Amino acid sequence: MNKLILNNDWVFSISEHSEQNETIPLEGINSSKWYSASVPGTVHTDLLNNKLINDPFYSDNETNLEWISKQDWVYKTSFDFHPEKKKNYNLVFEGLDTISDIYLNDKKIASTQNMFLSYKISIKKFVKDGENELKIYFHSPVNFAIEQENKHGKLPVELNSYRVYIRKAQYSFGWDWGPSFPTSGIWREVYIKEENPVEINSIQFSTTNLSKSKAKVKVNLDLKCSDSTKKLLVVELGGKSKKVKITGSTKSEIVFTLNNPKLWWPNGEGEQNLHVVKLMVLDGDGNEITSAEKKVGIRTIELITSEKKKNTFKLRVNGRDIFAKGVNWIPADSFLPRVDKSKYSKLIGGAKSANMNIIRVWGGGIYEDDYFYQLCDELGLLVWQDFMFACGAYPEQKKFIKNIEEEVEQNVLRLQYHPSIALWCGNNENEWIWYQKYDKNYKKMPGYKIYHSVIPSILNKLDPHRAYHPSSPFGSDEDPNSPNSGNTHQWRIWSMWVDYQEVKNDKSLFVSEFGFQGPANKETLEKVIPNEHRKVHDRIFEFHNKQVEGPERVAKFLSAHLPVTAKWDDYLYLAQLNQAFALKTCLEHWRTNGRSNGSIIWQLNDCWPVTSWAIVDSDLKPKMAYHFVKNIFTPQLVYFAEFDDTIEVRIQNQSVSEFSGNVELIQIDTTENKTFNKINEKVTLEPNQTKMILKIPKSEIISDDNSLLISRLHSTTNDLVNTNYFAVKKWKHYNIVKVTPSIEIKGSDNTKTIVISSPKAALFVDLYSKGIEFEDRGFVLLPGESKKIKLTGNVMNLKEDDIKIFTLNKYLT
Repeated sequence: MNKLILNNDWVFSISEHSEQNETIPLEGINSSKWYSASVPGTVHTDLLNNKLINDPFYSDNETNLEWISKQDWVYKTSFDFHPEKKKNYNLVFEGLDTISDIYLNDKKIASTQNMFLSYKISIKKFVKDGENELKIYFHSPVNFAIEQENKHGKLPVELNSYRVYIRKAQYSFGWDWGPSFPTSGIWREVYIKEENPVEINSIQFSTTNLSKSKAKVKVNLDLKCSDSTKKLLVVELGGKSKKVKITGSTKSEIVFTLNNPKLWWPNGEGEQNLHVVKLMVLDGDGNEITSAEKKVGIRTIELITSEKKKNTFKLRVNGRDIFAKGVNWIPADSFLPRVDKSKYSKLIGGAKSANMNIIRVWGGGIYEDDYFYQLCDELGLLVWQDFMFACGAYPEQKKFIKNIEEEVEQNVLRLQYHPSIALWCGNNENEWIWYQKYDKNYKKMPGYKIYHSVIPSILNKLDPHRAYHPSSPFGSDEDPNSPNSGNTHQWRIWSMWVDYQEVKNDKSLFVSEFGFQGPANKETLEKVIPNEHRKVHDRIFEFHNKQVEGPERVAKFLSAHLPVTAKWDDYLYLAQLNQAFALKTCLEHWRTNGRSNGSIIWQLNDCWPVTSWAIVDSDLKPKMAYHFVKNIFTPQLVYFAEFDDTIEVRIQNQSVSEFSGNVELIQIDTTENKTFNKINEKVTLEPNQTKMILKIPKSEIISDDNSLLISRLHSTTNDLVNTNYFAVKKWKHYNIVKVTPSIEIKGSDNTKTIVISSPKAALFVDLYSKGIEFEDRGFVLLPGESKKIKLTGNVMNLKEDDIKIFTLNKYLT
């Protein structure tokens, strides 16, 4: 197909309306002056690239940039075009953010009110031979939303109430982890596309039946034909080909039965086998008119909410129950066009590397780019896909509902064929918040019919073989967040000031949100926090924590478990370590309690430099917690079950394969640097088996109140599989010997590793050097032990003295 990309040569300016009615705080900004613009892009990043504003993330610059979202902005470009009279052409916008009027050669050709839609506009009547001018007038999203709220009434909404009146990423108005930058712009590609005699509107793929040796799948096609001449539709899959004669626009269903197909499995459960569905439309002479391909996976996914007359909540893939281990995903930047393929690859690849098998796309963000879902298909990450509604009541006016219907249809048809998408979910926390704050009957909530009627009706037509869940959290109890049915958001811990050790009392069937804050990495924070503000109590440091009383929670829970210091570097280390302890404790509980079927951490990533719940910061640098999560999500886990008089050491094998290896249990006297081997033996576990390997009387451990148990599990090839610990008391109450580990750098200029050694036990070792990322952080070194760690980043001139070492020993000597 002929396509003319229109991403280049754009300029932008403030509108005459805004110039006349607003006070603009920048000199030189006026409607007669045009500046270069990037497409895809946003007005904020265009102002930044033209050096008209400072970095929005730096210090508290956010507060000085609120005026941008209250203005109208104009974008325009010129392009040379030579249309053929007999052909039709469409102007396609993959994404416009958000309220806009579109002009071609000074004639208005469309208006938009939804950033989640793509727009296809016929331009045959408006485009001319030669030079053409395309202009887009963006209206202030803030002013639009406030006008709608004033017209229809204020609704019960968390944070900015007017945000629910505009179909725009809700996080852009500010959240408890992100700044308020409700921007405008052409945020996805724009192009002119020649209309084919046959247009492929959509391709859908479903696995409808699966047995041990066969799979029944169907391909649904929606084709638009501009004439009624005879054509042949050819669909190919798995070495089979099916042909259908067509004479006009058609919706066709093609069924294939495949013998012994290679199935698609989540990460850790099997291979991510993908197959190519290819379709061609041929004319009467056998010439190709159009064609398309999709990579699909053969699999079934069920959401099981009841079993043996008891409530449950679990995912079953290809007939096998899966324990979900994953993270919530938020938009990876406040300015979406900056989220490129490399950023997606590092974040999603990092989730796979951390032994995860599910990622939840949260409802206050966006329906992500196609590449996001392609990566999830390839890497085996199940996708829990929210629709874009979060934390509030929503309007139900006819025009608003119609806008939503188109949004749901477009995005379901765009994404439906991806094998990674496990379920659709109506919203984030809407019913739960209504139940907590307004009325025990959430059916009275404005917007209720969107999630319980509008969306499911569309899904019944477009994707009937995939599970739908109305909200998260949600179940069959009166309380949508009840642990007795459905899924839960565990926010008593942290947000309601409950300590993470109390997770032992949680009986959730499935936890789709929980978290614990920790600061971003030192280098990430120091890019945006001026030197004079690098103090724990400083208002700029606190500005980079968007939760109300977030800094106070960090301090409270830190003081509950660890020594407290106000020194900048030490505080960052200890606060990150406490976040790691918290996530480890919670994840281990849900994995081993015999009741829960999954836990999804809030959250994987950040959209700016901040103290938040993320385990990877906005510069894509993993925090210490990431490494703890990676360890606790390993298929094989050694853990300690504590009872009144004993401690049981158990090994859990969550793999579908048998595991053989060696387990070692070491007892350390932290004051005298003495170690005692409690066990060192070979172990074999069947698939999905948990085995007790040792029962220790508490008196043997607790009598020495500076004892610490360390477990190590190795494979038969002596690779470290999992490590764990059991502390007899809170860390802050330990006395630990002073230690100074040593470092030796090895390798060539661009490929280096370090070997870190310690003559004494070194607890929770962390490493820092500017521009360097370390393969592991927060690990334990036993007396006389060495560990090799890979380095990435600017390693060429790195010296041993450039690396700063942190250990918990330093603060408890």
